Amino acid sequence: MKKSERALKESVIIDMNDFLLEYGAKKLGNRDDLAEVIYNAAKKDAKGLDTLFKDNGECRERVYKAVGEGFLADHEAGVSKEQLDKEADSLVLEAISYLGKHEKQMDDWKFN
Repeated sequence: MKKSERALKESVIIDMNDFLLEYGAKKLGNRDDLAEVIYNAAKKDAKGLDTLFKDNGECRERVYKAVGEGFLADHEAGVSKEQLDKEADSLVLEAISYLGKHEKQMDDWKFN
């Protein structure tokens, strides 16, 4: 992956987490540990977000994964829907991992 592609991918992951934190703030309220709470719910399985938000997968599928899917669709022409879906799932896992490594920055940036 070229450096520009890596930077672009990281910016998409940040966007995914921004949307996730905004959604989380609406559902759980603005709290100092929001990124940590979200990460802990999703670190083993992204479906943990469904339980945390009690939304039957709305956020995970229609917000979080959809942002990643949009990025992939824009940058990977000719990829099958199944492959796109698989890659979007992988990107969700990367984004959750990123959130876990940057909880403090995400919380500080979001609410201060």
